[in-house]
Amino acid sequence: MIEKFGDCAVERELGAGNTGTVYLVRSPGGEPYALKVLNPEIARQHPEFKHRFTREAEFAMTLHHRNLIPVHDAGEDPERGFCYILMDYLPGGSVKERVRAQGRFPVDKAVSIAISVAGALEVAHYHGVVHRDIKSENILFDGNGTPKLADLGVARFKDDEHPGTMRGAILGTPAYMAPEQMLDAHCIDARADIYSLGVVLYEMLAGTCPYEKLSTMEVLARAIRGDPLPDVRTACPDVPAAVAYVLSRMVAQKPEDRPATVREVADLLARAVSGTLQIPEAKPSDAAEPPPDPFWRKPLFAVAIAAVAVAVAALAFAYCVWCRSRGM
Repeated sequence: MIEKFGDCAVERELGAGNTGTVYLVRSPGGEPYALKVLNPEIARQHPEFKHRFTREAEFAMTLHHRNLIPVHDAGEDPERGFCYILMDYLPGGSVKERVRAQGRFPVDKAVSIAISVAGALEVAHYHGVVHRDIKSENILFDGNGTPKLADLGVARFKDDEHPGTMRGAILGTPAYMAPEQMLDAHCIDARADIYSLGVVLYEMLAGTCPYEKLSTMEVLARAIRGDPLPDVRTACPDVPAAVAYVLSRMVAQKPEDRPATVREVADLLARAVSGTLQIPEAKPSDAAEPPPDPFWRKPLFAVAIAAVAVAVAALAFAYCVWCRSRGM
């Protein structure tokens, strides 16, 4: 536990992960901040984590968007040797915490949060960065209730060839990951973030993450099989059809079936919740087909049976003629 950071007093731990810890610190003037610290032992044993942490800090300090957490300082403490990021403290908790405490969100509220996060993602994607860890725990609220996207710790930068993003690596949170990200976190694009944002939207609307209780292997098996996400209206029938349609596109199994950009996602969601989005009519091929006839009712099967019967009759007749000719 760190007791002091520069001029700031450390009040308490806010959260901890495998690679670091986040603390609540307070400046001499009383302003609260969140201090994210990389575990020094992890940094020594795994230089790629230090590299990634540094990249996250450098990138975050260059971005300015109302739905991204402002970063005020970043670097490496010369005395204690740990890397840190100093950012705004958000007292409003996360989407995950609010869902657990309050249950599912009203449709307009859930859609509004998703549109706000899409705006933050648009800035990241414009700079060639794929977040790769969009989840309800990484969407926080400030004191005014404004949602803010957090944690670029596993983001993929467009020029990133560091071993930390090696091909075949699974990076992110499985319950929220796009199928292609489960198979290879390196070979993905912005549409993987769109899928993950769709899962968060599903969680806000339904009050539960559909794959939260599944193991990583179970989620991976679903990705390999191509199992679609359940229809959100099964858990929440009052979700408008237009919103459910946009959500279904966001979580499509194939990237090419999803909206191409987060700006398109935001536009579709805004039109869906306002009632101005026209849902395409289902094609005839999409309609449920009647079950196939049993094989014994198929014409070719009947013809084959008839042919066999004729052949058997002919053989029987020939056999009788042969027997008579032999006096049998």
